[in-house]
Amino acid sequence: MAMKSCTHYRPQVSVSVKYIFTLLIFAYLCLGFLPNSVQASDPADPKSDAVNKVFAPSEKHTSSSHAHAGSAKQTLGETVYKHMCVFCHGSDGNGGGKATAYLYPWPRDFRKGVFKHRSTPSGALPLDKDIYQTIARGIPGTSMPAWGDALTEDETWSVVEYIKRFSARFAAETPKDPVTVSPAPPSSPERIERGKVLFGDMRCSRCHGTDLKGTGPLADKLYDLWDHRSFIYDLTNPNTFKFGFQKEDIYLTLTTGLDGSPMKAYDDLTDEQRWDLTLFVDSRIQHEKLQPAEYEADLKPKVIKEEIDLDPANPIWNDVPVHDVHMIPLSARANPVNRVKFQSVVNEEGISFRLEWDDALADRTSSRHQDFKDAVAMEFSLGDVLLHKFGHNEPFFGMGNRGKVVNIWQWRADWQTEIETKEKLEYATKGMDMDTMIFGGEVNPVDSLNPFRDVPVEELNAEGFGTLTPQPQTKQNVLGKGVWKDGKWRVVFYRALESLNKWDIKFQSKQPVLISFAVWDGAHQDRNGRKVVSMWQRFHFSQ
Repeated sequence: MAMKSCTHYRPQVSVSVKYIFTLLIFAYLCLGFLPNSVQASDPADPKSDAVNKVFAPSEKHTSSSHAHAGSAKQTLGETVYKHMCVFCHGSDGNGGGKATAYLYPWPRDFRKGVFKHRSTPSGALPLDKDIYQTIARGIPGTSMPAWGDALTEDETWSVVEYIKRFSARFAAETPKDPVTVSPAPPSSPERIERGKVLFGDMRCSRCHGTDLKGTGPLADKLYDLWDHRSFIYDLTNPNTFKFGFQKEDIYLTLTTGLDGSPMKAYDDLTDEQRWDLTLFVDSRIQHEKLQPAEYEADLKPKVIKEEIDLDPANPIWNDVPVHDVHMIPLSARANPVNRVKFQSVVNEEGISFRLEWDDALADRTSSRHQDFKDAVAMEFSLGDVLLHKFGHNEPFFGMGNRGKVVNIWQWRADWQTEIETKEKLEYATKGMDMDTMIFGGEVNPVDSLNPFRDVPVEELNAEGFGTLTPQPQTKQNVLGKGVWKDGKWRVVFYRALESLNKWDIKFQSKQPVLISFAVWDGAHQDRNGRKVVSMWQRFHFSQ
């Protein structure tokens, strides 16, 4: 049935009536009958929003500055959102930012006011502290970073308020009381067995699989509220639990569900049954596989006097400090690369970086359409910018943005394979010019397709999505080599300290250089924007 159209009328008030009303208001103000301001919530009320904000800043604003503070907070939230969040969630909060085409699952559409993470019952609005926690901690296994180190408390709370403006629900509804989560009971074989039975009775294996690895028969047939394909995560992997893998976190997820997703709330089960199910899931988590890493680290090179070569196994790396950098999968997958180990050395002539990450299978070729290669890249911010200073003027960590150019060094396993194969052929033919024999003196058409075939590293620049551009071959100044051994890639980049191009990173700055990383895993069919990435790190070149 079509909705009836209607017109909103505003009755006209006579001039005399408006004049009298104005005089009354003026009299009340002069006599002091009106309060200076109206409190949005009663601080003494335990159910007030102010009390529920357990992460709230301790500062209290006086009532006379309340309106001004509210306006400033709104402006701050909008500024931070447009710098940090708009690329994924869109300018109107619809989850359709410029980066969305590269992401899976898609970013959340805030307009419906439906949030997966809540401490409130299923179907209810989240508390402000729930949204705050999601922003600060991120969502592991997805492209949502943890912004806790990047934003101040005031900035995060301002973003919370700004996000709430996208949905009318926050103005029309009041969040329900949070679910009470008691301390986790002791685990026992009996309770784990009862939980296993419940797992079967509730037919959880249809999605999560009997092995809890997300391999159930319905796993690739599920869609969310927005008709986007849902991804079922591996419950045995502690690195990809969206909202925590502690027992209390699992219990809360079972109780509240993940609104907007196929994961329903199991609040129809008794408290004891939910704990039994929690203890069963916990018993299957491979806690020893947890890979903690830093989102935003302060990295430094080690100054050495020795010559630097491209061998990742060079003993000089044995005494160089190692940093574990957290990686974010732009496309959900089982067993993603969760971290990259970073090292750097510098001498009078050049600087070198060694990156290491876990990869069970070395994918060295992309010559066939069904093949995808392993690769790694380093991204540098150009210009004098400080991370999260002066209004967050750093480029977007995903390929930069307009007017904020980034310099990228990419190493590819397939290029290195081609180089090594060519060297073996030249050795086998004792220097004979096979191109002359086979192609009649013409250039080998395969080699001509890739002018960088003699170097497995390419230098590029970008200032936003779709702008990635290789530097001229004469300006390429980075060398590299990768070695795969024992389920790990180790790749070394080297460049002379002196740059050849105005679009190269300069290592003479006294300010920290912003640096981030990307890894492509051929086993996951990674290419282009399908990869895992890090946020900006601070590289302190100046000693």
